[in-house]
Amino acid sequence: MKKLLFIVLDGAADTPNDKINGKTPYEVAKTPNIDFLARNGRNGLLEILPIPPESDEAVISLLGYNVFDVYTGRGPIEAVGSGIELKDGDLALRCNFATVEDNKIINMRAGRISTKNSKRLANAIQRSVYLTGAEFEFKAIEGYRGALVIRSSKKLSGKISNTHPGYDLRLLDIFWDRDGNVKYVPLSEAVREPLMEVKECMPLENKKSAKFSANLVNEFIEKSSYVLKTHPLNKDRISKGKHPANMIMTRSAGNRIPPLFNLKKQYGVKWACFVDMPVERGIAKLAGMDIIPIPPPSENMEKDMNLRVLTLLKNIPYYDAFYVHIKGPDPFGHLGDINGKINCLEEIDKHFFEPLLNDIDLENTMIVVTSDHTTSTEHKVHTENPVPIVIFGGETPDQIARISEKESSKGSLGKMHSKNLMPMLMRKIKK
Repeated sequence: MKKLLFIVLDGAADTPNDKINGKTPYEVAKTPNIDFLARNGRNGLLEILPIPPESDEAVISLLGYNVFDVYTGRGPIEAVGSGIELKDGDLALRCNFATVEDNKIINMRAGRISTKNSKRLANAIQRSVYLTGAEFEFKAIEGYRGALVIRSSKKLSGKISNTHPGYDLRLLDIFWDRDGNVKYVPLSEAVREPLMEVKECMPLENKKSAKFSANLVNEFIEKSSYVLKTHPLNKDRISKGKHPANMIMTRSAGNRIPPLFNLKKQYGVKWACFVDMPVERGIAKLAGMDIIPIPPPSENMEKDMNLRVLTLLKNIPYYDAFYVHIKGPDPFGHLGDINGKINCLEEIDKHFFEPLLNDIDLENTMIVVTSDHTTSTEHKVHTENPVPIVIFGGETPDQIARISEKESSKGSLGKMHSKNLMPMLMRKIKK
């Protein structure tokens, strides 16, 4: 059986941008090592979801699950990945620290506050805030990101709205039974031009549990805002001209853990993962992967990539397949920083793929390179556009010159849906 390296470059795919003559960062970036894989492998495009997907929705589909069958919201996945105990019936939400002024949202990421500082603020909220008829656990998980779990003796519902304006929550009804009961899938969709105003959490169904849950979220936001506005750290940030982290925004609520099947039991393949963010770590845990700990990304890309390659090479003898998720390109897309994204792709190619290809047994390894979604540097959000994919190892090359949205579309894989990818790869590595 071949080894499988399943490498996801977060948000690397893009849309044409006039600032680089109608090209994409992939088309401009010098990526000789990824291009080597493309020239010597098969290429194509992956359709992820029919809406602009969040990373968790996309990764779940990439790993071979039907999102519409298993997805229960990003909140539960963030909680699992952050190490917060979660039981079915608890209410879990993804959170952002944000900057608000006169009921207007000035910055949805609080000036990209550091993890160290966000943890100080989260600890202050945990010590000082009490909810009516419920308890909670709130954790800062990476930079401006946080996870919230609310527990109560009363029934809690995930059918509540986002207070984060950048994402619309869509409850897609996918199943009706004879009694008129509806099964919903709560998918979040990125908003290209969000209305930057503070809004309340609202129930999305006329049930006591939804109303109670929405009220608890609003109570948490109101009480935590007071703690944040009066915290010395934020007063210091204001004095230095930085965005204060003075409000919590919530999104993607869920009240049960997604029922992901165990990949090892399903395919007879032992998986390990290297991931940068808690949301990917949560999915990997739920999928039955071993989590190999690595430090979070720093500002030194060369150091980060070298560490990941060395750790990967060290562990290859002990596993059949590896899921490697590299966050790097996505933030530049959200910032609209085209040159930053181009440079990031080049750094990944040089400091991750070059040493990997020099040291790995290429004859007995299948390497897959793709993205979880397109992050448009023009629109600064995820889009529904398909993403390039390269499959190297045991495949007849299709003579595609390099990886890019345009070139990859000419490959022999054509256009395929992401949920069909993993079953195909599992068959191929066992040939």
